[in-house]
Amino acid sequence: MHELQFDTETPAAQFEGLDARAEQIRTLMEHGSAEDITSLWHQLDVSAVYHDCALEGQVLSPEELSTAFNPRALPDASRAALYGSLRSHRTAYDYVRQVGASRTLVFTLDLFKQFHQLFAADPVEARSGKFRSETPLHRSYFHEICEPDKIAGNMRKLVTSLNEPLTAPPLHPVEWASRFHRSFMRIFPYADTSGKVGRAAMNVILVHHGYLPAIIHATERQRYYEALRNNQQAFTELVVESASASLDAASRFLRRAL
Repeated sequence: MHELQFDTETPAAQFEGLDARAEQIRTLMEHGSAEDITSLWHQLDVSAVYHDCALEGQVLSPEELSTAFNPRALPDASRAALYGSLRSHRTAYDYVRQVGASRTLVFTLDLFKQFHQLFAADPVEARSGKFRSETPLHRSYFHEICEPDKIAGNMRKLVTSLNEPLTAPPLHPVEWASRFHRSFMRIFPYADTSGKVGRAAMNVILVHHGYLPAIIHATERQRYYEALRNNQQAFTELVVESASASLDAASRFLRRAL
């Protein structure tokens, strides 16, 4: 149930043009200045933090985002914990790029643990990397999740599936990434960070294959929840659209900069 096996195959037409656009962005980035590329990643990261938090029910203001990522800002001490968590969230996306840029992509349980620590409200407590010990009664997500005593075994199976060569016929990387995320979310290993950890790991796969991170927007929150619960093809379509939106945003930014 929790391995990378689902009941539908997304039509190849869903991916038409996506690869060509990704190649165009890679070419534009090769010709961009270091300053422009840094600025592009900053904008993508801030967008990712905002929408990632919104998917979890936390709405951030432009002022909060600006203060958190402005090294010259003098934040209110009462908001220090919030700003620290937002900076840690951005560090997680730096880590997405670092892992995704590896010549060989290898998933480990420790990788998920490291993302969990970066997203956790209490990073010190999260160092143990312990999986949830109970099924939350009240949570934002309403899809089926596995029982706590099945988490460790299912996570080991998931990691094995990720590291095995893709079966024939091979899946498009975006579909593979979306299937992974939906599988991970059915395990839901961490009570508070599973959504963020799962989306970060999904984006590791995308970055490794030459795409930009798929940032699922806050306006798609209900659609995201419903696709996780009901339909793999619908979820893959959402990831394709989100990946496309990132490429579009990058194209506009880079063409203005060049």
